[in-house]
Amino acid sequence: RNKKATFNPHLLDRKNKRALSLEKIEETVKTGKQDKKESQFPKICLKRFFGKENLTYYVIIKEDKDFIEVITAWKKKGR
Repeated sequence: RNKKATFNPHLLDRKNKRALSLEKIEETVKTGKQDKKESQFPKICLKRFFGKENLTYYVIIKEDKDFIEVITAWKKKGR
């Protein structure tokens, strides 16, 4: 995934309320695995576990031919 990532205003509004890290969101987009049970075309749900913090980030994206739009994200404790 070498496309440019853009962030939906919805995500930026909720980032502070949910105490989300944009760095972890970007890392999830780059290296996360697709979560089949959460994905609904044309949206894709990616998830990545960060062991040191014991957090799993879920990121919903829409892929275009030139860029990836990050629609929303959330985290949960543990796997």
